[in-house]
Amino acid sequence: MGEPDDSTDVSRQEIFETEDTIVVQSRVAGGITTRWHHNGDRHVYGYVVAGHAVLEYGPAGQESVELDAGDFVYVPPHTIRRVVNPTTEDWIIAISFVGSGSPVVSVAGPQSGVE
Repeated sequence: MGEPDDSTDVSRQEIFETEDTIVVQSRVAGGITTRWHHNGDRHVYGYVVAGHAVLEYGPAGQESVELDAGDFVYVPPHTIRRVVNPTTEDWIIAISFVGSGSPVVSVAGPQSGVE
């Protein structure tokens, strides 16, 4: 399922996979910031199961949205972002990656020009 995060505090459990959809449960431990990444040509649909996190994106990563349990989120293809969990609790999200290609593509940062 693409490159995993270097951190052992980020985990993804694949629930199922079809020809054009991968569904996972992702867990970001408290105090962790994920690597900058995008999802290639895939659309990302998510539902926050538990916790609180901040999704940083946009030019220089200056835009953000806070995501709490019960929130839904859509991320268009090639949107460079990272997740910041500023709490001590795990942030858990159910994610559907819809489309083709690698579902996780790590990049150096938001300046990588893919957005």
